[in-house]
Amino acid sequence: MKASILHDEHGQILAISKITDLRATGSKFQSARMWPGSGQRLIEVELSEGEQKLPLRELHSTHIVNVAKSKLEKKEGQ
Repeated sequence: MKASILHDEHGQILAISKITDLRATGSKFQSARMWPGSGQRLIEVELSEGEQKLPLRELHSTHIVNVAKSKLEKKEGQ
């Protein structure tokens, strides 16, 4: 499963959303996305099988974005 992750310049996750086919869910919208503000970045990542099982809210506290690699990683000690 793919996810969009909005993060700050330190890799702190600000928001996460799953990437889905909105029309398949019955929505009248064709697309939806987050827009990064000043000092923020938006990346799309493929969540691992273990990450997919976690509630998205939990990823905020257990993961961080490696800014140099644009990759989602577990925080140290997690």
